[in-house]
Amino acid sequence: MIHAMETAAYHMPPLTEDLLGSIIFAMEDQVSSYYIDLKDGSLISEEEMRYLAEDEQAEGPCAEERFTSIPDWEPSDGFRLMEMFANRVRNPLYRERLLSCLNSGKGVFRKFKDTLSELPVLERKWFSFKDEQLKRVVITWYREQEGLLGLIHLSEETEDLTEDILLEDFTFETHEGYPTSEIDSFLQTILEEMESGDEQNAIASLLLSRRFENEMPEHYQIARSHDGTLAAMLAYIPVTDYLVEVPFFAVKIDFRGLGLFRLLFDAFSRQMARFHYRTIVVNLIGSSVSLERLFTPYSNQTAAKHLILSTSNWNSNHPSSEEAFL
Repeated sequence: MIHAMETAAYHMPPLTEDLLGSIIFAMEDQVSSYYIDLKDGSLISEEEMRYLAEDEQAEGPCAEERFTSIPDWEPSDGFRLMEMFANRVRNPLYRERLLSCLNSGKGVFRKFKDTLSELPVLERKWFSFKDEQLKRVVITWYREQEGLLGLIHLSEETEDLTEDILLEDFTFETHEGYPTSEIDSFLQTILEEMESGDEQNAIASLLLSRRFENEMPEHYQIARSHDGTLAAMLAYIPVTDYLVEVPFFAVKIDFRGLGLFRLLFDAFSRQMARFHYRTIVVNLIGSSVSLERLFTPYSNQTAAKHLILSTSNWNSNHPSSEEAFL
């Protein structure tokens, strides 16, 4: 009976942010084991636990009821987490490189980290993703230990990798006037990439090239990476005192899949509002047509569309108008 009363006195401590962070840090320590001391709510090492357990045994039985081990976290768990992250990377270039690192055998952890370090914004997303996933593990473990007792309000869902990360890794600027050699090189690289793609992109490249021969934009919103590389660009043309047109935008292949265009367009739209432009016409060309869904929540309207039709499909599937005279 006395033992039951002593056992009931122990409860999981409140899972504060400090305790949560300490548990996560300890989980990744592959050398030592750690425990929660339910008597005072502290995180202790196995050596400290054994010392305290000896004192507890002198006072009464079942000293093990006072201590609970933190969640296990093995290298295999870390590997699965890296694999999960790699499969979620939208940039095909870096997704394949990361997966290749994980399938390379010896030294996969170092290769994975070295690849991430090449693109700081992706590296920061990895740390954010890893932190949120480990929080989920700890919170799930905590709830299994003692239901919801003492649990402060912490979300179990993985947080979105927010634009705050991008804001720290990219700078935005405007360029007025004829394109510099850097901008011209960026344009040519994107046009050549489109030209070598599928028919949709090849035709879009041709239409853009012809347009730029007649009217080269002289206004640009630019995004640069931390090392000054031109990472993304948006060209625009003022049409009236309230209307501005965006004939072209692109993100360099190394920086795609990070949400950079959304951030670039946000910076552009807010600047246009400061210049008293009320309406923006965005031309979606080639594969960027899929970005129409990005603008749908903001009550966009369709002003025009370019459709690609096959003469063979039309002629084969539509009744010939000549038959009307037969």
